[in-house]
Amino acid sequence: MIEASITADLARPAAALRVDAHGNAQDSADAGQGLRRWIGFELSGQLYGVPILAVQEVLAQAEIEPVPGAPHQVLGVINLRGQIVTVIDLRLLLGLTAAREAAGPLIVFDSGGEVLAARVDRVTHVRQIPDRAIRPAPATGAQRSPAVCGLVSREGGLMTLLDVPGMLA
Repeated sequence: MIEASITADLARPAAALRVDAHGNAQDSADAGQGLRRWIGFELSGQLYGVPILAVQEVLAQAEIEPVPGAPHQVLGVINLRGQIVTVIDLRLLLGLTAAREAAGPLIVFDSGGEVLAARVDRVTHVRQIPDRAIRPAPATGAQRSPAVCGLVSREGGLMTLLDVPGMLA
């Protein structure tokens, strides 16, 4: 099952991590090869990825409590082992149309000590991507989107790589 595989990857010891000159964390076993691991997921039929080191866990489902007066991209909050965590609709945050179904897995991020969950359509895989395969994100209008850190070619299309702090800024 894909969730068991992702959970095993998330459980990899933090001692195997190093931080490069740009502040990007890498697995020390992969550092000499310029490889980083990404969790892939779908939104509106498009494939996206986030660095595995930004992901705390993946939840198959959770009961989301709405918060009156919250911005439209905030779905509500969940109780995650006693911690109240805000849940966002990643589709809306990225400017896509809202999902017709209210269900979907949640990816829980730890961004600089702030824990936040994002609903996605489907979590697909964990993939190692060589740094040399990542292409810069194109400018959209006057500047590049802070949420998009690059693109990777894959069979049948592209995978858009997201920067979690930039996405949540």
